Amino acid sequence: MYKKLNKEEKVLKQFTDKFDESIEKELAWRANSGLVRKTPRQLLLHSITHESHHKGQIVVMLRLLGHTPKNTDILGLPEKEPSE
Repeated sequence: MYKKLNKEEKVLKQFTDKFDESIEKELAWRANSGLVRKTPRQLLLHSITHESHHKGQIVVMLRLLGHTPKNTDILGLPEKEPSE
């Protein structure tokens, strides 16, 4: 049986179906730990999750200091007025 995709899954599928070979082509470079091999997709996902990790650390620190952090979620920010 095929699973019916919900709206979010359809959007994700459309996005991921558009990745071409370049996003999956492995890159290699030397670092202190030796040879590193990653794809641009892996590097992009790492950047996103790494940012979330540090954002969480900052939120915890602010709360420990008695502050209530503002909503910094891009979907929760006010709309930017179009520039003329």
